[in-house]
Amino acid sequence: MVSRVTYRPFDENDFNELATILQDAWHTHVPSPGYGFLEACCDLAHSLAISTFSQVALIDEAPRGIVLARPGSRHTIMNERWHRAWADYCHQMQLAEPQAAAAYGSSVEMMDRTNARLLQSSGLAGSTEITLLAVDKTARGLGIGGVLLDAVTTYLASHGADRAFLYTDTDCTWPFYEHHGFKRAGAYRAKREERKLIPKEIYIYGLDLSA
Repeated sequence: MVSRVTYRPFDENDFNELATILQDAWHTHVPSPGYGFLEACCDLAHSLAISTFSQVALIDEAPRGIVLARPGSRHTIMNERWHRAWADYCHQMQLAEPQAAAAYGSSVEMMDRTNARLLQSSGLAGSTEITLLAVDKTARGLGIGGVLLDAVTTYLASHGADRAFLYTDTDCTWPFYEHHGFKRAGAYRAKREERKLIPKEIYIYGLDLSA
């Protein structure tokens, strides 16, 4: 049977299935699957809180990928609904696994500091940020990631953005972005003691939307 692939903006009913995709990709080395799901929910809620554009890929009506973006780098006003959800998931994590939650918080803080330094030195400050791109591992190889990336860059260019950037790292398939025209604008190699909290290498990539 041939599957049907469709695309539309994010709907709140997509949340749990999309969080599961993030969990499978980035939240498996955790005390329990239930706690890993909370971490993934926290990540997704934060990304939704800072983003103004969304596109979700569905296979036979089931969410299998998402892309999010925000204009003007870090100057977007928070979406209060998702900011409150983020705070609630953080609280649930602290109740469930205090040590793991503290390590997660330290990891996020270190990533934020590293990303800020990369952005400052990259020449991309003030550009539009693609805040999240994730595709379910069972749906990879179908071209969904490329369609989502094309959708967000087309939308951003049509709304006046001349450059876009994103962060990625060695825990992700970063060559995918180079294949789609992004250029690496900076890199950070984590110190040995930092690798308990952050990936081995962190990158910032930029794309010229005016070309």
